[in-house]
This record gives sequence, structure tokens and C-alpha cells, in this order.
Amino acid sequence: MSETSRFTEDILSAAKQKAQVIVNEAEAETERALEEAKAHSAKEAEDIVSSARAEAEGVKRRQISETRHKLKIQEQLEKSKILNEVLEQARKRIMDVVKDEGKYTPYLADLIENGVREIGLGTVVVHLNGTDLKRVDKAKVERDIGKKLDRTVKIEWSKEPIETAGGAVISSTDGRTRIMSTLDQRLDALESKLLVEAGKILFGQ
Repeated sequence: MSETSRFTEDILSAAKQKAQVIVNEAEAETERALEEAKAHSAKEAEDIVSSARAEAEGVKRRQISETRHKLKIQEQLEKSKILNEVLEQARKRIMDVVKDEGKYTPYLADLIENGVREIGLGTVVVHLNGTDLKRVDKAKVERDIGKKLDRTVKIEWSKEPIETAGGAVISSTDGRTRIMSTLDQRLDALESKLLVEAGKILFGQ
């Protein structure tokens, strides 16, 4: 081999070695870049998944909260509906009593007597609805009340009917003092207590 050929071969060999080093370094750099890219992508993917999971959890919590709220409102509406039905049944029973003259007349007499006793006057005015004004034996009621109170009581029966399902209003002759003993008023007064008691019985509240 001539000196020129050997020199050329040495140059080519050195070039090949250098090229191999460059290739190896390039491959190594590429591998590192790939690994970094993979790691970065994995981190991004993890962040996305984590964010999505957190968002999904938040959505789930909101949905559960909204559902509970809706159920609570529905529960309250159902309870109110039931309690209103209880009140309606109470009103219906009262009206049934009013229609039964045998039961209602003594009850009305007791209401008038209690009103007269409470107002404590010798002369009172009794106000009734139109139906009761016609069917009450006024003289008998006055006698019976006098006997029960063991004193003379003069009752003036107002000719102006009052708007009520039943019962009576007992007042002084000047109208300044009034005892409300109507069925409507008594039911209204009992309504709050009735709702509380019904709530305890029905819902344990």
C-alpha cells in the first residue's frame, strides 16, 4: 500500500470514528429528549387527569348537594301538604258538628256561657251568625246561663248576623269589650298548636 493510500485510509478511519461518536451522541441526545418528552407528557397527562378528577368530584358534590336540597324542599312541601290536610280535616269535623244540631246547640250554649262568665257584666250583647240567630232558643239559653252562674244575666241578642261558621261574640253594650268565641277564631288560635302536635305525631319533630 502506498503512503498516500495509507494516509487516506487513516483519514477515513478517523472520520468514521468521529462520525460514529457524533451519531452515538445524537442517538443519546435523542433518547434523552424522548425520555424527557415522555416524562413531560406523562406529567401533563397526570395533571389533566388530576384536574379532570377534581372537577368531576366537584360536579358530583354539587349534584349531591343540589339533589339533597331538592329532596329537602320536596320533603317540606309534602309535610306542609299533610299538615294542611290535617287542618282541613279539623275544619271539616267542626262543620260536621255545626250541622248536627243535637251536638252543636249545647256546645254553642257553653261558648256563650263561657263568654258571659269571662266578660263579667250584668248585661251583655251576644252576636251570632244568621243560622244560629234563627235556631237558638234564646230564652232557654238565658235561663240556663243564669242558673249556672247563679246570678241574673241580661242578654241582648244582636239582630245583625256576624260572618262566622259558628260560635258567638259576647260584648259589652257599648262594644268596647268583646269576647271572641267563634269557631273560626278558636280554630285559628288552635292552628299553631295543632300544627306542632301533628308534626310531632307524624314526623317526630
